[in-house]
Amino acid sequence: MSRRGRFVGPARVLTIAELTAQTPYLRGVLQGLGVRAVDLDDVVQDVMLGAWTSSQAGRYCPDPSRDPDLALKRWLFGVAFNTASHYRERAFRRYEVPVADPWPAGSEERVDAGQLGERIDAAEALMVIAAMPLWAREVLVLAALGHGQTKLAELLNIPLGTAGSRLRIARKRFAAKLKRGGR
Repeated sequence: MSRRGRFVGPARVLTIAELTAQTPYLRGVLQGLGVRAVDLDDVVQDVMLGAWTSSQAGRYCPDPSRDPDLALKRWLFGVAFNTASHYRERAFRRYEVPVADPWPAGSEERVDAGQLGERIDAAEALMVIAAMPLWAREVLVLAALGHGQTKLAELLNIPLGTAGSRLRIARKRFAAKLKRGGR
């Protein structure tokens, strides 16, 4: 007895024509396994390629006592099941909505001069920025130039989450120093 079952016949190499004839069956199976209609053609192609490669490697060993068409469909179901499970795990197949810059620079709260109790002097603000660490100066200046969090991460060659954290912390420190009068 092997891991494939009690009856394992000799290895058989499938032709492209045999696999192509099973396309309608594979489409139905993959739809049942939760593959979205938008991605169906691509996943069918992945299944076909995987099945053909597997067949070439000698992993298609149909039971000689079964109907050849049924044996092929059962084997293709296994290949389709594995391909569909990998399809759902891929990050680019998840259900996110692509947006150019999901965290633009203007989405966070801005420091309002009225909240600080006095008018911010530009020279004072520049002195506060100059006294901050290099990483904080970089993100504040780039954000002031209109770059969003995604562009910050790209320009500074840092992860997206790090860019957001640095920007948030730098803005808090900047606001706190302005409140204290630059000290």
